[in-house]
Amino acid sequence: MENNENFLESCLFFNTNALSRYLLKLAEKEFGSLNLSPAHASLMLLVYDTPGISPKDLSHRLNLTPSTITRFVDALEKKGLVSRKSKGKAAFISPTAKGLELKSPVALAYKNLYLKYTEILGPDSANKLSFTILKANKKLSQFIIENE
Repeated sequence: MENNENFLESCLFFNTNALSRYLLKLAEKEFGSLNLSPAHASLMLLVYDTPGISPKDLSHRLNLTPSTITRFVDALEKKGLVSRKSKGKAAFISPTAKGLELKSPVALAYKNLYLKYTEILGPDSANKLSFTILKANKKLSQFIIENE
């Protein structure tokens, strides 16, 4: 059993999944009052910053499959927070007036999430960890792309 525990302690897959679950719990508390999941809030941030963004760009920037983006946009469209305009085969996603009302609250929830995990981990550790994970994600993504 001890060997398994040591293995898990040094396993990147295990530890990043555990970290993700803890961060998700913190994020769900911040976004719960907005009736948005953290994932939907992330999509909304991109739509706010880039009105008329394509689902393909959302997929790339959020590292999510196109089908997941379609489900997210469908859900947000149903809530009246985004609109989808089609031109030929292309689609473009923009915030609605109702969606724009949430822009400041979404930004504040993200700020509060950042402040919470930074307080817990310490600013230096939180920032170093974030950039280390970003670099690892880029390397792993490139590997996956090259080996598919």
